[in-house]
Amino acid sequence: FVADTNNHRIQVLNKDLTYSHSFGKKGSSPEQFNEPYDVTFDKEGYLYVVDSLNHCIKTFTSTGQYISTISSHGSNPGQIKYPSSIIIDNNLLYVSEWGN
Repeated sequence: FVADTNNHRIQVLNKDLTYSHSFGKKGSSPEQFNEPYDVTFDKEGYLYVVDSLNHCIKTFTSTGQYISTISSHGSNPGQIKYPSSIIIDNNLLYVSEWGN
């Protein structure tokens, strides 16, 4: 799974790194992206996508079905601006951003 930032989509590659398929397009609806920057998976296999210019983290199944949006745009606790990377460690979600 690759965050294809300038094309506003997630590309899925086969094990041999050949193209399989992609999902998403530019926009702000739950299934759309505005410059996705990074992706990671949790231990249950759910995909987390850093949607930088929509200022949120979106979760999907491994097949690309939308589940939920985490956080919102802002400077208050629990809000983010321009998230850029993400990791999950010991069931904790860590997000870096450059807007706050």
